[in-house]
Amino acid sequence: MPLHNQLLHPPCRLALENVEVGCCFEGTFEGQVMDTILRWVEHALDDAEVAKPTKKRAFRCAVEVIQNLSKHGRRGSFSFAIHGDGSMQFSSVNAVDDLQRDDLNVALEEANRLPLEELREQRLKKLAHGSRTDKGGAGLGLLDLRACSEDRVYTEFIPCSNELQWFVLTVEVPLTT
Repeated sequence: MPLHNQLLHPPCRLALENVEVGCCFEGTFEGQVMDTILRWVEHALDDAEVAKPTKKRAFRCAVEVIQNLSKHGRRGSFSFAIHGDGSMQFSSVNAVDDLQRDDLNVALEEANRLPLEELREQRLKKLAHGSRTDKGGAGLGLLDLRACSEDRVYTEFIPCSNELQWFVLTVEVPLTT
C-alpha cells in the first residue's frame, strides 16, 4: 500500500567515507525507475571490474533489495556504494505499519533460523513445496540475500510516527574473495 503522507520522507543517505562509487534514489519504485537503478548498479560493477560470479551475486542482491521496495513499500529510498575495502553495500528504507513489521519479523526469524550452509536446500524446498505470499513471491528474498551476501544482511526498525516505522535493510556483498 503506497504512502501518501507528505510528512513522511524516507531518509536517503549515503555515507561517503571510503566510497569509490555511490548512488542514492528516493521516490516511487516502479517500472523504468527500477530498470534505471539496476543499470546504474550494473555499470558500477562493470567499472569496478568485478569478477563475473561476484558481479552476479551483487546484482542479485540489488534486485532483491529493490523488489522489497517495489512490492512492500512502493515508496522509499535505495542507495548503493562500492567501498575501497572491496565491498558493495545496498541499503533501502521504507515505511511499514505494525502489521507489516510483525510479518517482516516472522520472515526475518525464518530466514535466520538456518545456518548459512543449509540455505540452498531450504530455498529449493520452498520453490518445490512453498506457497505464494500475498505479494506473489515465494518468500525467498531474505534467504537469497543471506546466501548472496555471505550472511551480511542487517535490518532495523526506526519509529517515524505513531503508526509507522522505517524498515532499514542493509546488505553488504564482498567483491573480493
